[in-house]
Amino acid sequence: MTTRHNTISSAIRHNIRQLELFANLSDDEIDILVKHAKIRSLDEDEALFHEGDNGEFFAIVIDGRVEITKLAENDTPVAIASLTHGATLGEMALIDRERRSASAIATEPSTFFVLSRQSFDKLIEQSPRCGVKLIQRIAAILCSNVRRTSNLFADSIEPCLRQQPF
Repeated sequence: MTTRHNTISSAIRHNIRQLELFANLSDDEIDILVKHAKIRSLDEDEALFHEGDNGEFFAIVIDGRVEITKLAENDTPVAIASLTHGATLGEMALIDRERRSASAIATEPSTFFVLSRQSFDKLIEQSPRCGVKLIQRIAAILCSNVRRTSNLFADSIEPCLRQQPF
């Protein structure tokens, strides 16, 4: 795994501006955010994190692809998502400070914009307005994920409900 400290280029800065999570930030707020972030590169089959790890950062896929897996009851990994450019991951652990609920493995060479919990906390202290905007966007992403998961769950149990009388 490669991490470049404070080497976020103007091209990456421009790409960050295009991401939905940061679309409502001003140029000054983007600059503050970039000062606190790192770029992390992974090779194919390299893990960004594993289920059960401490949730010390969140990431956004800049390029490449990452597969999200969850261990089934028999300890077999089950793919639950495949994420590409612009997708966020790890935001739950950043907010609730719990351990990782799934693993993230690069399925091809991939690059991530990474913000550690420590840097996120410093950003909120230094620029509360920027922090509030980020927390609002993260909350919106989490709400969207819950809605999507609820719909998938309802669709999956609906056939069972039709078969059982109440």
